Amino acid sequence: MPNQTPIVFPRISRKIEDIRAELFAKIDAVQDDFAARGWLPRRMNLNKGVIRGLIELYAWGKWQIYSLLEKLLRQAVPHFSEKEWLDLHAQSVGLERKAATRARGFVPFYRREGARGNVTIRAGRIVRTLPDGRGEIFRYVSLEQVVLPEDADFVAVPVEAEEYGAAANAAVGQICELVTPVDGIGAVRNGPDWLEHEGADEESCESLKERITLRWLANNGVTKYAYKLWALSVPGVLSVEILDQHPRGQGTVGVVVRGSAVLPTEALLERVRAAIAPEAPINDDWYVISPTFVPLFVRGTLRYVAGRSDPALLIREAELRILALFADKSPYPGITPLAIGQDVPLDLLTKAVMTVPGVKGVPWTLPGADLIVPKDGMARLESLKFDVAVEAEP
Repeated sequence: MPNQTPIVFPRISRKIEDIRAELFAKIDAVQDDFAARGWLPRRMNLNKGVIRGLIELYAWGKWQIYSLLEKLLRQAVPHFSEKEWLDLHAQSVGLERKAATRARGFVPFYRREGARGNVTIRAGRIVRTLPDGRGEIFRYVSLEQVVLPEDADFVAVPVEAEEYGAAANAAVGQICELVTPVDGIGAVRNGPDWLEHEGADEESCESLKERITLRWLANNGVTKYAYKLWALSVPGVLSVEILDQHPRGQGTVGVVVRGSAVLPTEALLERVRAAIAPEAPINDDWYVISPTFVPLFVRGTLRYVAGRSDPALLIREAELRILALFADKSPYPGITPLAIGQDVPLDLLTKAVMTVPGVKGVPWTLPGADLIVPKDGMARLESLKFDVAVEAEP
């Protein structure tokens, strides 16, 4: 997106104090004239009684009309509109909000020690994760009947998450409990490439606003904005970086895709290629890839005042805030997930950790310096560890 001056919506509504003062001034200005015409028996006391009550009711009603007018006018501008109003703006340019999807993939079912013969795993078997940092558990249901052959130790079973959303895109080893017992099966454990189709949350208003803007920018021709629009139209694509400065030679265009599970599956990349292919000019030499990951190792010491904070709680909260930088979305105000090509300065890590109540400082052991990320790369958290140290009372 091009650099733009922040858009400020003009104030349409008026303060109720201003409306009330205007009414007082207007009534006071015409009282003598109205009394001379016989329309009033005498001058009114505007500060109390029935007259003051009527003035307050009229002022409140007029203020409500102004407030409603401002709300309606805001919804008329896509940049400021929300929810159903934003959906209407999207439909006017041929777009729709991307719906939520469920994670789907293959989880290996391992033979129980001592079990013999073929093992039938029927559809509807349930596996799940252990509670995560927020205590949430995600369950997955097997989609079809699969047989574990007598001469095999495991078989990959297609499963789908019960819930919609990106949170069910489990990391390696997280799916590790068999809820529905299967005779002959002793364990389940998902591998690093278990996902076939990422789960995704319903598209946010900010994402939809970006696509509406890209729709207009794409009218200028097949520019980087057009490629970004085509790629972002695919459910499961969270963000896109366009390499338009001939990354692989004259006339080449790179499309770097981040999925809702961060690392996009090959199936997601294929869907992006399928979305671009009918639109891109035949002479364009374009390609779609996942980000090149740059490893990041994080270790620091949380300084706190003795007796004022629980060290275990500080460590847990600090870890959650660092992990939010590498998630599909962040639940913490002021902490935004890293984008493709975004560097990771130490100040960014410090800012995230210092939002934890009770933390007074955080000297870093790792990384030793700011992490520089190439334009087609992304930082990937390889390890995370916090120690604690008591700081003297101020």
